Amino acid sequence: MPGKNQVNLMTSSTDKSRKNLLISIVTVVALLIGGGVAVAVSYDSIKNYLSRFIIEDYSGEAGPETTITIVAGDDGAAVARKMLEADIVKSFDAVYREMLNADFTIYPGTYAFPTKISGATALRLLIEGKNRVVNQVTIPEGMRIQQIIPLVAEALNQNPDELYAALETQRPRIDKDAPTLEGYLFPATYTFDPNVDAETIVRTMVDRMEAELESFGLELKESHDLLSLAALIQAEGKHKEDFFKISRVFANRLEKGMLLQSDPSVKYRYQGEQSNFTDGVKDASNPFNTYIYKGVPVGPVGNPGSLAIEAALRPADGKWLFFVAINLKTGETVFSETLAEHEKAAERYRQWLRDNPDWNE
Repeated sequence: MPGKNQVNLMTSSTDKSRKNLLISIVTVVALLIGGGVAVAVSYDSIKNYLSRFIIEDYSGEAGPETTITIVAGDDGAAVARKMLEADIVKSFDAVYREMLNADFTIYPGTYAFPTKISGATALRLLIEGKNRVVNQVTIPEGMRIQQIIPLVAEALNQNPDELYAALETQRPRIDKDAPTLEGYLFPATYTFDPNVDAETIVRTMVDRMEAELESFGLELKESHDLLSLAALIQAEGKHKEDFFKISRVFANRLEKGMLLQSDPSVKYRYQGEQSNFTDGVKDASNPFNTYIYKGVPVGPVGNPGSLAIEAALRPADGKWLFFVAINLKTGETVFSETLAEHEKAAERYRQWLRDNPDWNE
């Protein structure tokens, strides 16, 4: 019988060389050990047997790009089958045998590959992960739902109506007294697969808020008042150190039973369209209006970020009861303990407006 080295040679030589070698042994008689029976080995039977060890693989120019989707639970064999079905590789073994010799983790997602590539190339691309197809959207701090939904719809190619409907599926997770999911969609950068659905998008954002609150030892369903306060801090603050001072002003006012008198609580109802802010301050039909109703608003006026949440929980030390931004461009803010001090600071704000007539907040 041929030796081990001969078999290796046969499986690595050209088709022509293999055929010549096979023809030369068509008349060979194999003696079966122990039986002494002579068996004639034909060319076709040897060819069929050796074909099991010959891996079909692409070696030419790559074809057009295609994609496959790997889902949770897919193992190497499942991925290899998907690559074969998509004509990324020429045979199952071309990539699967490469996988058996590699140490890597398969992550769910949608991946783009050229078609008609070698198994080794396909595996390299999969391990590198640079060919994963994803869509991203960034939600800034302080955004409202009416701004978030159009942003997400455009960035992730979603139907706005489906996104609004998905908000309702998450309502059972939050405080029963919350008017809407306003304030519960955590501001961050999110990465999704191309085929993501609206419910997954919204649930992921609420999950992220839940995780943020848990990092402070809080539960999502028990944090409505905190988020309502944090949303005001987010809307009022411009600089990191001011967040904690603003929180202290609100805390001091709450302790004294004073109105919070936060402008964003007035503007929220009018969605930035109120031409006369003085009229908005007097509007008792606005349940968010902290110029009329004591305590924190009935709900958040936007989505607070991590800093605003932390500030709401850990206000700075101080006796301030007032604050006002005296420069809207820089966000410079003056904090005061008395009304007289605050009036002086407010006059500086009014003077800034007179000096900057074209400013549009």
